[in-house]
Amino acid sequence: MSIELRVFKADAGLKWFKAGWLIFKTQPFTFIFMHLFIGIIGLLSLFLPFLQIIAAIATPFLTAGFYQAVITKQQGGKIMLADILKPFTAKGNRMGLLRLALYQMAAGVLMALLAGGLFSEAIEIMSNPNVDPNIALQQVIDSISMANLALFLIALSVYLTAFSYAVPLVYFNQQKRIFEVLKSSLMVFYHNMAPLSVYGAITAGLMMLSMFLSFLPLLVLMPICYISFFVSYQAIFMPIVPPAEAEPVAPQHNDQSGRFDA
Repeated sequence: MSIELRVFKADAGLKWFKAGWLIFKTQPFTFIFMHLFIGIIGLLSLFLPFLQIIAAIATPFLTAGFYQAVITKQQGGKIMLADILKPFTAKGNRMGLLRLALYQMAAGVLMALLAGGLFSEAIEIMSNPNVDPNIALQQVIDSISMANLALFLIALSVYLTAFSYAVPLVYFNQQKRIFEVLKSSLMVFYHNMAPLSVYGAITAGLMMLSMFLSFLPLLVLMPICYISFFVSYQAIFMPIVPPAEAEPVAPQHNDQSGRFDA
């Protein structure tokens, strides 16, 4: 059975972002530290390569913990930093998150292989320590064809959109079929292109503004983006928000034309 989704008008993108802000300001520092914790795990894997697999497996669990904290706030509860670790021990779809992490790692490897094949000449130039940096930059640009760049960007877009809603679909909807999850996540961006484009434009605009303030506003902006993106998932896939302390359950589905008042 396919996963049902709801379709919204363009103004829903602004409503989702506003809803994210309203939730964030109830406990801003907790959400900031939760997002920083996820970011630190990712950064450690860059500097300590042996942690890459651990970080890749942990990230879906930490993301689910962040989203569960959002539901707790929506139900009027209090959250703390340790709540982000709850999916590791909570009964539910832990195996589903583990399988999703493995699928995402495999997709990441395929993306790396694709990049290596399409941009092998550019990679070779950049890895050559004897080439003058100023000359190397021009050589790299000349070595990349527009067709290869377009192909890689299309593949990257499919990868990002397919996994965007995967964590909440697996954890909260308890979907077992990973390929069905990836397909549903991908189709969201087709059916809800207008509101997600508005949401993306707002996010991108605020990120560009943060450049003028040494990116410090990102400490606030990124948790809001995480929260508001989860709100968009709730609107599209979860019309009924479960109790904060309940185990994740598959939502009941209404008609696809319903409204979400953020």
